[in-house]
Amino acid sequence: MIAMKYPLGTVLLFLVVLVFFLCPGVSAYSVTAVNLFDEGKALIASGNYTDAVRVLDQSIAIDGTYFEAWNEKADALNRAKQYTAALSASDQALSINPAYAAGWINRGYILYNLGRYDDELKAYDRAIEIDPENADAWFNRGYALAGLGRYDEAIRSFDRVAELDPGYPNLAANRRIAETNREASTPFVVKYVPWLILIILIAGGVIGWMYAKERHK
Repeated sequence: MIAMKYPLGTVLLFLVVLVFFLCPGVSAYSVTAVNLFDEGKALIASGNYTDAVRVLDQSIAIDGTYFEAWNEKADALNRAKQYTAALSASDQALSINPAYAAGWINRGYILYNLGRYDDELKAYDRAIEIDPENADAWFNRGYALAGLGRYDEAIRSFDRVAELDPGYPNLAANRRIAETNREASTPFVVKYVPWLILIILIAGGVIGWMYAKERHK
């Protein structure tokens, strides 16, 4: 048996530290920052946006790279109707982690409230590029497209949500609204042009047949 050069405890400690730094799933945030983050989320859920921003700022003060905390701050500010400040916080979150799909979805909500509907759609598209199977991103994309009057695209987005999450809340209702609005926005002539063409062809054929019949009398 080969004798160990270092005590077993030292070796185990080294392995724990190594795993901590090499494993991407391990949080690098301090316990205090995480606790403040959780408190901020709870305050948002309770509707106390002012205190939520205050607590999240404390979390960010401990670790300015805590992009989830920046994103939650953006959410709290957006709910408090402080849209410009919310967008600034979203900028911070996504500058730290541009591949944060949830951050792009949240940004879409803020851009909607700012009336920047084209940019809102781009935010959802970016979230889908990052996470193609994100049902939230697809649903909000459909909602944004319907708001822009692009109903066919909206319906396709809603259909994608149905593939990913058939039980998604309010999916069927929003799809029906998009279909109804599409029908209402389609001009009468365009809507019924196939039938009009068919009627014209039938009428033309009947007239032609009657004309030929008269000539052979």
